[in-house]
Amino acid sequence: MMRIKVLFLLIFIISFLSVASESKVSEIDKLLTRYHQLAQFNGVALISYKGKVLFKKGYGKANFEWDINHTIEGKFKIASITKQFTAMLILQLVEQKKLKLDEKLIEYYPSYRADTGSKITIRQLLNHTSGLGNFFHLDGYKAVEARNPYTLDEFISKFCSEDLNFEPGTQFRYSNAGYTILGKVIEHVTGKPYSEVLTQQILKPLNMNNSGFNKQHSVLNNRVIGYERLLNRLEHSSFIDMSVPFSAGSMYSTAMDLYRWDRGLAENKILSKPFTEVLYQVTEHRNYAAGWLVDNYPEARFGKALTRVHHGGMIPGFNANISRVLEDDILVVLLDNTGGAPMTPITEKVLSIIYDKAYEQPELRLSQKLYKMIIEQGTSASIAWYKTLIAQHEGFSERQLIRFAYELVDANKQQAATAFLTLNAELNPKSIRAQKALNEIKQL
Repeated sequence: MMRIKVLFLLIFIISFLSVASESKVSEIDKLLTRYHQLAQFNGVALISYKGKVLFKKGYGKANFEWDINHTIEGKFKIASITKQFTAMLILQLVEQKKLKLDEKLIEYYPSYRADTGSKITIRQLLNHTSGLGNFFHLDGYKAVEARNPYTLDEFISKFCSEDLNFEPGTQFRYSNAGYTILGKVIEHVTGKPYSEVLTQQILKPLNMNNSGFNKQHSVLNNRVIGYERLLNRLEHSSFIDMSVPFSAGSMYSTAMDLYRWDRGLAENKILSKPFTEVLYQVTEHRNYAAGWLVDNYPEARFGKALTRVHHGGMIPGFNANISRVLEDDILVVLLDNTGGAPMTPITEKVLSIIYDKAYEQPELRLSQKLYKMIIEQGTSASIAWYKTLIAQHEGFSERQLIRFAYELVDANKQQAATAFLTLNAELNPKSIRAQKALNEIKQL
C-alpha cells in the first residue's frame, strides 16, 4: 500500500509540474505575441530549462517581400555574440598551452604596433580593458564598412592600432578592435584562418551545423533578411561587408544552434570546467568577463540569488541576445530581424514568468506613443503631453529627442520635428548640439 501511495504521489507531482509548465509556456507565448503586436519583436525565441527545450517559436516575417514567416530554422546574423566564440577559441588555446592569458600581445602578433602591443595582454583584450577604442569614428571607416579592400593585417594596422585611451588594465572600454585583434592572434597561433578554427574547434564538435562565419556572397539556405523599423515603415538595412566585423561580429546562427552552444558550455564539452569559469570572471571595472556580461540578481528579484551571463549583438537589420541563468540551467535566446528589439526587458519578463514573479506588461515605446499622438491629435497636443513627462523626469535624453526628431522628418512630419527640437533648444539653451540640430532640421 505504501508503494502504491508513493506511486500515486509521484504521478500527481509529475502531472502538476506538467500543467504548471504548460501554463508558463502559454504565458511566455502571450508575452512575445504582445511584443510582436507592438512592433517591438519580429523574430525567433527559444527557452530551455535544465537542458530541455521548453519553448521555441517564430513571430512575424523572415522576409517581408516574399511574405515568408519566421521558423525555428532561420539563420540570423548574431553580431557581437560572435565575441563569446572568439573568447572560447582563445581559452581553448590557453588550455592547450599554446597561449597565455597574461602574456603581452606582441608575443602572439609580432608585427603589431610594438609600443602598445608590448603593454596589452590577451586577458585585457578579452575583457575590454586594453585601452583600445572602437574604430567607428575613424576617417575612412564608413567607406570600408560597405566594401573592405584591406587584408586582415592591413585592416588592423589602419583601424585597430590607435594610441591607447588609457593605461591597459585601469579602465573598461568596449572595443571591437580588440576582438578583431584576438581573431588575428588565433590565426597566428594556429596557422589557420579564423573561420576554419571556429568550425573545427566549436561548430563541428557541438553539431552546430547551421552556424558559421558570414560570407554574404554565398548562398545560405534559410537566411533571414534584415530590416530597419522606422516610425511609419520598414526598409532594408544598410549593407555591411562582413569581413569588417570579423571575429568581433561576423557569425550567423539559429536558435537551436545557440541551444547546442549552451549545452556545450553547461556540460563542458569543448572546454574544461576551470577554464570555462574564466569566461565569467569579471574585472573590477565592469561586469564584463570574456565574451560575457555577468549580472548578479539579489534574492528579492526572483526569489533566489541568480547569476545571469549574457551578451547581445546588434548590426544593421538584426539584434540578438543570449542569456543563461547558471544556477538553474536556464537559457533564453532571442533573435530579431527588424533591429532594436528590447532584449533585456523581454528576457527579464520571461524569467519572471519562469520564477512566478509579477512583471509589467509591454507597452508602446515613447517614440511610438508620441508619433501616434501626432497623427491622431496633432503636434500641439503631443508637445503638451511631452511637457508633462518632462516634469516627471520621464522624457527623452537630449540625444534621444534629436534622434526622434530626425525620425519624424523621415516620416514627413517636419512641423512636429521642428516643434520638438525648438522645445529641446529651450530646455538646453547652452547646448551646441541642440541648436545645431534645430538649425539643420529647419534647413531640410
